[in-house]
Amino acid sequence: MDIDNSISLRPRFRFYTDLEKRVLLERIKILKLEYKSNFRIKITGEHIWIHHLKSKEKIYTPHLHLEMVENNYDEPDKLLIKGLYSPNSSYWTLFMFLHFILAVLFIGFSIMAYTKSIIEESYFPYIILMISILLLWVGLYFFARYNRLRGLKQAYALEEIFREWVHK
Repeated sequence: MDIDNSISLRPRFRFYTDLEKRVLLERIKILKLEYKSNFRIKITGEHIWIHHLKSKEKIYTPHLHLEMVENNYDEPDKLLIKGLYSPNSSYWTLFMFLHFILAVLFIGFSIMAYTKSIIEESYFPYIILMISILLLWVGLYFFARYNRLRGLKQAYALEEIFREWVHK
């Protein structure tokens, strides 16, 4: 899993195993007890969430969501484990909301600039606002990349738990 090489802000991976779901669920319950002083592990059916403790959580702290899928199309005789590293859902929601607001503002200002150009009035202020929004957008992306980079050490700790779970 190349967590640090992915351009995606929420890296995903797929892992195939010959182990049965029942065995993996037993293993994760053992790991939950073993790591309870450092991690919170939640198990709901085929879904597993691995979080760092609240006391160690920062804005950039990732969590790992794992889903076990039986009878998958790629390799029907193996169990597929889908993994997703992502930030705290509250931060991610705020981040997506900011992207949505910037997109709406950009579209609105582009409509205003087009309208002003059609009626042959000055549309220069709207072009400046659109460029500013684009710069903010790029800034948001690099802010997210920077925070993901800061959380890599914690993401690798989550990956170690995953590897111990499937290779025990």
